Amino acid sequence: MIPSASKLPRSTLWLQWIGGVATTTMMFVIGLTFGWASPYLAQFSTGNSPFPATTSEISWMASMFYLGRLPGAILGFVLNQYFGSKTTMIGTGCGLVLSWILIISANSVEWIYAARFIWGSGIELTSISFALYLGEISSANIRGALIAMTMNGLPLGILAGNSIGAYVSMRIFACISLVPTLFFVVVFVLLPESPYHLIKKSKITEAEKSIMKYNPNSNLSDESKAIQKFVGETNSLNFVNRLRELNVPRNRKSGLIVILFFFFAQSCGLNPLAAYMETIVTRGMVTVVSPSTVPIVANGLGIMAGLAMMYLTEKLGRKKMWIFSSCGITVAMTALGTHFYLLDDGFDADLLQWIPILSMIAFTVCCSLGMYAIPAILISELFAANIRTLAASITCASAAIFALISIEIYQYLLEIINECYIYWMYAILMVLSAILGSILIPETKGKTLTEIQDSMAKM
Repeated sequence: MIPSASKLPRSTLWLQWIGGVATTTMMFVIGLTFGWASPYLAQFSTGNSPFPATTSEISWMASMFYLGRLPGAILGFVLNQYFGSKTTMIGTGCGLVLSWILIISANSVEWIYAARFIWGSGIELTSISFALYLGEISSANIRGALIAMTMNGLPLGILAGNSIGAYVSMRIFACISLVPTLFFVVVFVLLPESPYHLIKKSKITEAEKSIMKYNPNSNLSDESKAIQKFVGETNSLNFVNRLRELNVPRNRKSGLIVILFFFFAQSCGLNPLAAYMETIVTRGMVTVVSPSTVPIVANGLGIMAGLAMMYLTEKLGRKKMWIFSSCGITVAMTALGTHFYLLDDGFDADLLQWIPILSMIAFTVCCSLGMYAIPAILISELFAANIRTLAASITCASAAIFALISIEIYQYLLEIINECYIYWMYAILMVLSAILGSILIPETKGKTLTEIQDSMAKM
């Protein structure tokens, strides 16, 4: 929050860490909604589902998730702007509770459609809200670590969803998923409101109480003044004026930076490889291990890398981690493309099996060391108070669009060119990502939100 807060021992910031654990649980539940698709859409396809569904209906089940994301981004702006990030996350949690109840009660595809649409909206609401919330309640020396920890909840949830879904029915899965969902709703209800939101609503006394709860050893007077300076006179701005504020050079540059790096994060192969990793390994003629084992191992190591990211993002900084992540993905995608090129050229598949296995592992680990977390960290740090919610909604909506396009383009490219060229294209994009990251990503580690805004104004 303020410079003095960044010097405090972490033991005094326990409530900030509780907030981080709660948001991590929230992201874990979002991961469960991702992980639901692989086992249960397969059950519908094979006729082992609780009720029948046509091929068209199964396709709509898959699509509903993505159709919900854009409305979720719009709703995220409205709710965060007028009710604050904490209340928005509570509302999102209640929506997710409803979605699991729909799955438990489902006796036709319409129930699944509704649940999947809520999940799609939920990921956008969560992506916007958690970054804003943690950016506002955390001290400068642990802000990046908290956000990195939260992002690690996503692959953990995906892994859990894939693993649990292989052994239990759809309704039992939903019952299990209700437990962490209810947990984070209850914790968020008990947590104090963000002091930034309270000051924005002119509740100065309540904001000071919130400051002391989240950071009991802070200088209350200085921190309250710093937050008031950051928030400024924003209540008088209407939606049109906020749009105009986006065109202020500092804000325009921040927005373009975040959108650009969301583009790279969604265009590195993340979505196709997450959805089709087992299929890719099978096409790569891997027989030394079961193709289903590779995603489990890769995601498990990715989770460990995500834990390391909590430390490295504050130790080495955002810029270095992004460059390292981009370079690592470049190597992984180059190797994977080379594997399929050699297969097409007639090389013995048995001699090449280690290449796709190591490529998938390296890709997942390197994504966890930068691609997952850095854009979310930038959302929490780069935008001025008067446009934070609007900017976060726009950038998250752009990420949803990039994700949908990346999946569709991958399928299209598979039909028109050799597979090796697709992965080499990802590698080229990651070279560009590393170069632009070294130039454009501002180093924000250890800085308060006010200090970041001051530095952005000078750029």
